[in-house]
Amino acid sequence: MSDPQDQEDDLGGVPSWYMEIFPAGPRDGFFQKLGDHSVAFVDRGAHQLVVTFDNLAEAGGKRYDREPWAAKFCADNGWSHLGIFAQPPSWFRDARLISYLEDLRDRGFFEGFERVAFCGTSMGGFGALTFCDLSPGATVMAFSPQSSLHADLVPWETRFSKGRRQDWSLPYSDATEHTNRASKAFIVFDPLHKSDRDHFYRFRGDNIVGLHGIGLGHKSALVLRRMDRLKPVMKGAIEGSLTPLEFYKLIRARKDVYLYRQIMEEHMRARNREALALKFQTAFKRRRKAKRRAANAEAAQ
Repeated sequence: MSDPQDQEDDLGGVPSWYMEIFPAGPRDGFFQKLGDHSVAFVDRGAHQLVVTFDNLAEAGGKRYDREPWAAKFCADNGWSHLGIFAQPPSWFRDARLISYLEDLRDRGFFEGFERVAFCGTSMGGFGALTFCDLSPGATVMAFSPQSSLHADLVPWETRFSKGRRQDWSLPYSDATEHTNRASKAFIVFDPLHKSDRDHFYRFRGDNIVGLHGIGLGHKSALVLRRMDRLKPVMKGAIEGSLTPLEFYKLIRARKDVYLYRQIMEEHMRARNREALALKFQTAFKRRRKAKRRAANAEAAQ
């Protein structure tokens, strides 16, 4: 039988956000448990608030030191952070959570900050796009988001079966109805990924900024992180300065990321282009070998 203390240690220690707001911590903040969802806030000043939402990778986490999505990134930039946790793959279809976030709005919480940004990827991207309406004028950074999983709105969406079974009769169930008051809504998507592309083209408005990431697939945020470009993309979007041209320049390095190769080969094979996929694979390996030789030669000098 395992030692109970060992089991407790396996669950991790104290999360970084709690170390900032615990009774002897240096900052104000709060934590609110709402059934299957939770909200954690760290106050680092009124200049910038970032609101983030869990994606499927974070949902269901049971460790004590669980962090909201992008917690360290917000802390490193000195931004106040409101992190929304989800235990199930809920797409935030929860009346208690919705009521709580609306109550924050009604009490003027979001108005207390000079700038507000909502961020997330996939399920979290949906959360960012739909709840940004709580703070008119906010900026949104969404990676590979869904616009909705309501069967009547997106009957062609066959992914995320647990998400599609949630209660889509609740408010904030169609993100396309909630982005018109955002200052800018940056949406990263791979135009070769049909479902993600179809979700993107449901959005309308001059404030919608589509960032085309060919070869990023549905894992756009992960590919960007692998090439060390996620932080500058997010920072530019949160500060409102990111442009499609700058985004394109930042993602050029994707051609050297193995995950990019896998995604592009999947795209080609899905279109019955097996020969082209093999050529792409060969060219990728050749380029990687050439880069390694050049790096070794430089190190030997």
